[in-house]
Amino acid sequence: MNQSKLVAVILLLLSISFGFAQEKFTLSGVIQDQETNETLIGVTVFFPELNTGTSTNEYGFYSITLPKGNYKISLSYIGYSDKIETINLVENLKKNFILAEAAQSLEEVIITENIEKLSIRKPQMSVNALTAST
Repeated sequence: MNQSKLVAVILLLLSISFGFAQEKFTLSGVIQDQETNETLIGVTVFFPELNTGTSTNEYGFYSITLPKGNYKISLSYIGYSDKIETINLVENLKKNFILAEAAQSLEEVIITENIEKLSIRKPQMSVNALTAST
């Protein structure tokens, strides 16, 4: 009788532990430049709902293991347009992304100086005056 109670308790504990275990799947892939197809190093791959993420390695590869579910994936990289997509993670998934450059045009900058005020005969170097007192 004690042995049957012990088996029942073990089975109960095992069923509880399996009930709390979440299915986890791996999302992986490569992120490339749209024009050159070069892989991008250091792209941030972020999941806002989970407040977690990763970044691409020197080969443009990323991999992250997450619980089963629907997630928004946010990709960001300096000089490129951010990309946000929704994924349904119900199995291990390989998803490659392509990012486009974000070109910004700045206005012209003109630097002027009154050349007559400059004295090229007596250039002034940095001077530090120290006082010695005891």
